[in-house]
Amino acid sequence: MADASGTLDIQWLISNSDDLVRVLKDPRDLNHLTHCLQNSQALRSSSDSDFAEAHNLLRDYEKKLDACKKKTEEAKTEAVADEELELLQRELDEGVRQEHLLMEELR
Repeated sequence: MADASGTLDIQWLISNSDDLVRVLKDPRDLNHLTHCLQNSQALRSSSDSDFAEAHNLLRDYEKKLDACKKKTEEAKTEAVADEELELLQRELDEGVRQEHLLMEELR
């Protein structure tokens, strides 16, 4: 490892290099490393596939949420329009009622 001044410990480096050489010389270890590499590549591929699927599902849900928000806004707008229409209808009814009362008074 590196000490406080940033220089490498030569003994540590040599020891790790020797260990690596021994591992690479042993065919069983090399086979294990190859097998681990293949498994890690398969795992990476599977993870990438799962990520892509999750990403697509997330996009679909975002689109559905946007559609729901749009429908909600439209419903709110319609509700306001309905309330305004009801208010105008009540005012019209009141005007008609007052007109009838005035017509009665004139008779």
